[in-house]
Amino acid sequence: MSDETIIIGGGPAGAAAAIKLAKQGMPVRLLERKLGPHHKVCGEFISYEAAQYLDELGLDLAALGAEPIRHARFYNGESELIFNLPFTAWSLSRCKLDSALLEQAASAGAKVELGTTVRHLSRAGDEWALLTRNRSSAGQTGTELSANTVFLANGKHELRGWKRRTCAYRHSSNHHNFIGLKMHFSPSALQQVAWPSTVEIHLFKGGYAGLEPIEEGGINLSFLIQQDIYKTCGGHWLGVLDWLRRTSSHMEQRLANLVPRWDEPLAVSGVPYGYIHTPDDSIPGLFPLGDQAAVIPSFAGDGIAIALHTASLATRVHASGGDSKTYQRMAYKDLTPPVRNAELLASVLAHRLGRKAAFICARQWPVLLRAMILRTRVGQY
Repeated sequence: MSDETIIIGGGPAGAAAAIKLAKQGMPVRLLERKLGPHHKVCGEFISYEAAQYLDELGLDLAALGAEPIRHARFYNGESELIFNLPFTAWSLSRCKLDSALLEQAASAGAKVELGTTVRHLSRAGDEWALLTRNRSSAGQTGTELSANTVFLANGKHELRGWKRRTCAYRHSSNHHNFIGLKMHFSPSALQQVAWPSTVEIHLFKGGYAGLEPIEEGGINLSFLIQQDIYKTCGGHWLGVLDWLRRTSSHMEQRLANLVPRWDEPLAVSGVPYGYIHTPDDSIPGLFPLGDQAAVIPSFAGDGIAIALHTASLATRVHASGGDSKTYQRMAYKDLTPPVRNAELLASVLAHRLGRKAAFICARQWPVLLRAMILRTRVGQY
């Protein structure tokens, strides 16, 4: 039996797990399907909890060019709500963050294989059998691997044959009815919005959008809209952007004079917001991490923290000789409260009266706003 741990996926969860296992002298192989650094649909928000985990891994966010985030602005149509965050967060593109983590994993001694897709994963006796395909300059090659332990860290993507099967809690709305879009912009000399240290969340009928500064003077726009809206815009980026501008004068001002850095936005659909992996004793040696463990609504800004938290928890259990069912139960206990709270809040903000009531309560009782934010953070229970 192979004593090597195989990690499927090179995002924050997979890379962090590889770093921790390699530093403890455990043999680990990380398989990432992309050939090199790339952007992903993400709000780029690194919460306080996530920043703590990254510091433990040896990453210096400031040195990487990350922007500190200390303030937040919420918008509901023409209504504005400004407040200080109860912590200092950071903003850094996933391209830069993931690249730094993978470099750290390789330096720690992990085998990092880029351009490698897992085509099949199955249980063979007392170990796992993997069929992989590697894309290299020499073409495509297939390889069979085996391991006694597999960390499933393939993010929002489903691994063939291992579709998310169960969910402890899911908001009643159909998550497949939404599409997520992301674009990086450069502000022109005419852009007068004060971006430094601030994240913005714009709420509107049919979705929400997030704006925040990123490294090298850029601005990240990530938003979630119903697919029906996307279709009425002709399924075209410029049409969607024009629709977004019309949601409020604030959004129109934010998007004025911004210069897109890419020709087309990144897009993702069918994300199972509200998913929580139910502990399963029947599959030994399988550790679901990050979005394979739980998917929190994007506006909560705790997706990266969940990825790093599950990586830390899984490696601690595995390195101490614990089994996957122990990890799954611990992860379920940690992740259920923040995901449920974020889903509950999302259901309120999905309705016009709910958004209005939330703004009134936040203005009248700021302590409730702070409590609401903290109750959607992993590790706050």
